[in-house]
Amino acid sequence: MNRFCEKVYLEMTPPDGEDTRSDRRRLLDALTALGYGDVQLTLPALRQLHPACLAGEYRVTAALVCREDGWLLTRVEDGDTRAHNYGLAADYGSTTIVMQLVDLNTGAVLAQASEANGQGAYGSDILTRITYTLEDSAHVDEMQRATVQTFDRLLERLTAESGIDAGECPALIVAGNTTMIHFLLGLNAWTVFAAPFAPVATDPGWFCGRELGMAFDGAVYFIPSASNYIGGDIVSGLLVLNLHRQSELGLFFDIGTNGELVIGNRDFLLAGAGAAGPALEGYISRFGMRAQDGAIDSVSIDGPELRCTTIGNSPPVGICGSGIIDLLAQMRLNGWINIAGEFQPDASPRIVYLDESATGSALYFSQTDIRQYLETKAAAHTMVDCLLESVGFTEWDIDRFYLSGAFGAHSDLESAITLGIFPDLPRERFHCIRNSSLDGARTLLLDRTRFADIRYFLENLYCVQFASVPDFTIRMHAAKFIPHTNMELYPSVQRELEKRGC
Repeated sequence: MNRFCEKVYLEMTPPDGEDTRSDRRRLLDALTALGYGDVQLTLPALRQLHPACLAGEYRVTAALVCREDGWLLTRVEDGDTRAHNYGLAADYGSTTIVMQLVDLNTGAVLAQASEANGQGAYGSDILTRITYTLEDSAHVDEMQRATVQTFDRLLERLTAESGIDAGECPALIVAGNTTMIHFLLGLNAWTVFAAPFAPVATDPGWFCGRELGMAFDGAVYFIPSASNYIGGDIVSGLLVLNLHRQSELGLFFDIGTNGELVIGNRDFLLAGAGAAGPALEGYISRFGMRAQDGAIDSVSIDGPELRCTTIGNSPPVGICGSGIIDLLAQMRLNGWINIAGEFQPDASPRIVYLDESATGSALYFSQTDIRQYLETKAAAHTMVDCLLESVGFTEWDIDRFYLSGAFGAHSDLESAITLGIFPDLPRERFHCIRNSSLDGARTLLLDRTRFADIRYFLENLYCVQFASVPDFTIRMHAAKFIPHTNMELYPSVQRELEKRGC
């Protein structure tokens, strides 16, 4: 097995008057004899070495992490501990961080935990957080500490759930966008967004967890970014999808806080990114919220009646992204709003116009909310449209349409197509992946030969800047309607509207 981390059992001769080699030299010689060249010890491992040698009478297990060009020895344990080889994989999102504890001997996921990213205390969106770090150099440290504390909480939760000390794992693979990595490393994240758009680092490499302030002695590896906007989370997702090995045309769309897309096959890979995600995830409207207990997550309309469900079956306190998609799609199909998203008051007594500053306990979705949502759904549609045109294809040429992120995993596909977020393709062409970023990090953890694929992506993935597309704004305007001004692009939606007389 080509695991990212290996445990090697060594039986070494103890030192005596004739053999006074240091413990470190003795260890490296034993590893070299087994074919492990270019091994470097971390400081925590070096400190563990002598006590482990004494306790195990120079029979020890070395935890080695592959670094492409050599090995990093991150831990030394007395005795034979090869049966206990674990690693960590993390999806480092701007809203939520998810971490898995993986048994590297079997490939099984032993535990998974998620935590709200502590950076949220400094702004719900990335630009607000960047602005905060620019105000004072001390704020950079605050942001970094808030991130580290989230990782430490995840380590504690995995330990509690599995009974295995996650902090003693040899390695943690982290997949996150370029800005998130800058925050965790305490780098100037403004370089990601400001001209000439040259980040401080897109392939930062390896660090000891202690260097970052984590309660973790193992190695932390960051999956590289392909550009300022195509981050390590997207590169990680590509490890799972294998577009570069397929003859069919695939499109990978990850909608989170932002929207990133990759289209291609074994002949080419083309990527683009834009700010489409926040509204699609529910972060608009006075009552928009993330998916948590009390959030309306599905809506159905039957004549003048509206019904909804909530996460956890709790009393509704707001509406999340999947609920908004259902709400707008159902209103359009039942004639509550027209093609432009305008309310039709005669369709239902539930449609009332409210002063935007109204207060009270009633939940409502306003005309302004609809306009804002259609702006962002139009951006998502137009990014797909422009990326396809860049390579001379139409939506009908897509053989596989991969959706990732919370939006893709939880939203109703029919509702999303009704709104015009995604093209009106045969439904079997769509494939939803809950968390491709996390899956890719785990894929690398279990197979270090995938380093070669990462290098391929970095060398062959061409990135399109949507801002440079001359008619992007014009295309967006056409996509602000439900589902689009050109109904020929949405034949199934057109048929449903005609059947309902809308």
